[in-house]
Amino acid sequence: MAQPTVLPGTKLWILIGDGGSPEVFDQPCGLTTRGITFTASTNTTLIPDCDDPEAPAWEAKDVNGLSASVTGNGVMAVESFDVWNTWFQSALLRNCQVTLDHPELGHWQGLFILTTLTYGGERGQKVTVDVTLDNSGAVPWIANP
Repeated sequence: MAQPTVLPGTKLWILIGDGGSPEVFDQPCGLTTRGITFTASTNTTLIPDCDDPEAPAWEAKDVNGLSASVTGNGVMAVESFDVWNTWFQSALLRNCQVTLDHPELGHWQGLFILTTLTYGGERGQKVTVDVTLDNSGAVPWIANP
């Protein structure tokens, strides 16, 4: 049996664009957990049984929309404080990439807004940061050339 090729968790990167031309993407420091979630919103229609209208109807679903949400949490790195704070305070969209760092793969890219920024602290621990980025528009997959 052949073993699959797998990636360490550190190879999932959240990269934030600087808005320049050409745009430069950088990974904020401090995030130890990162993820991307894709969601399809649906509409539901009940389809009755023509031969037995009293029978329970089956639900048919149609995709209404797609969305992506990027999450990250970890330690609040002083070096990245301004990235998160400035972005949130600006309420602006930023171009982001979520990369699977492997030559045969690529990244998702799109416009995102920083919708959640949480700082936390506990005695005996380091200050933490939790972020959520929600898409605005398409987030296509771009394969490596």
